[in-house]
Amino acid sequence: MKKFFMFLVAALSFAGVNAAESVIWEGSYEDGIEISSERIATFKGGDVIRVYVTVPEDGANFKICYKGAPDWNETTIPSMDSQWPWVNGGETYLDVTLTDDDLTAISGKNIYIYKGENSIITKVSLFTSDEEPVEGEQTVWEGNEAISWNPEEVPGSQYETPDGTFTGLQKDDVVRVYTTTTYDSPQYVVTYKKGDSWEWTDLETTFNDGVISFTVADETMATEIADRGLVIRGQAYNITKITVTKGATTAILPQSYNTTTDGRMYNLRGQQVAGSADKGIYILNGKKVRR
Repeated sequence: MKKFFMFLVAALSFAGVNAAESVIWEGSYEDGIEISSERIATFKGGDVIRVYVTVPEDGANFKICYKGAPDWNETTIPSMDSQWPWVNGGETYLDVTLTDDDLTAISGKNIYIYKGENSIITKVSLFTSDEEPVEGEQTVWEGNEAISWNPEEVPGSQYETPDGTFTGLQKDDVVRVYTTTTYDSPQYVVTYKKGDSWEWTDLETTFNDGVISFTVADETMATEIADRGLVIRGQAYNITKITVTKGATTAILPQSYNTTTDGRMYNLRGQQVAGSADKGIYILNGKKVRR
């Protein structure tokens, strides 16, 4: 029990002021609290489920497990030592930090939370894991779309990005597709329509920490993706967000603007701007500066 309590203390340090809390459930407890598989599909490794509970001063426990078709057996979340975690007395809470292995095991199932004999559950929240923002990254789409080769066997299908998603895309921009895994052995394919052909061409993408990414190779590719969008295919994952990060060489400035040292400032289109310009990247004395 001490080992598990020390794990919880470490988990609590995660859910600090920089983490975003969203309430999953709050109200009067009846037969149990259910977190649906659809909601779980949006969770990421490192996210924290916090269970607020009131217990006697000498402590008590409550039950947290997952179950679903076909057998509906109550199963312990892999990273937890017990379905019946103990909490010390008073108004307190317990944090469960979800790992990638947890999310793989739980995929397609629901999480259930039940009060114990001497405990009262008052609220359940989710703290999303902090992500280091990528400089210049802009979100162009958010949602929760399931991807699978065979929608008859696995919910979901390929996803075509809406018109206008990539308006203004340029050479050297970086496109990132954020994903959550929903089944075993995920496969990732991102395609675009090349030229006048009706065939969709696979992009050379990389995959790291649940993010599919690629760099726009040239202006032709940028135009084709801006005009027709992407088709995202594969197996056993959901897409939750698509972003574009502007490339360092997006704009080619006239040589005179690159070399001037007269104190004048220019935007990335080579236009002179006043010193009170809005926040952004500018050229000052031949160097990029951030305001």
